[in-house]
Amino acid sequence: MKTGDISQPLAGRAMAIVLLSVVPAITSAYEVGAEETGVWKQHHIETAESWEEQDVSLPAYPEEKNLMDLGIATDGLQYTVYLDKPSLQRGNDGVVRYTVILVPSSGIWNVSNEGLRCGEKQFRRYAYGIDGSWQPMNNSPWREVQGSGANRYRSILYDKYFCNPLRSSQSAEEMINSFTETWHEEM
Repeated sequence: MKTGDISQPLAGRAMAIVLLSVVPAITSAYEVGAEETGVWKQHHIETAESWEEQDVSLPAYPEEKNLMDLGIATDGLQYTVYLDKPSLQRGNDGVVRYTVILVPSSGIWNVSNEGLRCGEKQFRRYAYGIDGSWQPMNNSPWREVQGSGANRYRSILYDKYFCNPLRSSQSAEEMINSFTETWHEEM
């Protein structure tokens, strides 16, 4: 291209203008065709309104012999985080339910039966434990999983062990075994 010859850049601009004017026409044709034939409509996408949680029963109250130390740090807070192995289950509704026990240096158990809604990165508490028995939390809301403080364990359980998309069909036993595998990062 010679200095002063502007025909090439103008040709490129003209082509861009033509392409930009065609895109809305293609989009409009797609929308009309989709409405008329129904071929392009997505009928089977799960929406928040169509998801339904299965009925939940509380597990047996945790016993010390069934606890597994998860080795998960709680961001500066001195808690040891335990999982009650018999309580772990994956529901047909995509929720992994479990009982977790956070124990500070005082030794007092902070017991919570919870669920992680895989795919949504949400958690819900079903009950908390007091003096060896469950106190149900009827209709507790689903909340976003946070990754800091004493609640950091939920984020780690969600991302690495219970809701990892590469391990989405694991049984409870396989999820428990994943804590002893050497592939994971140090907590």
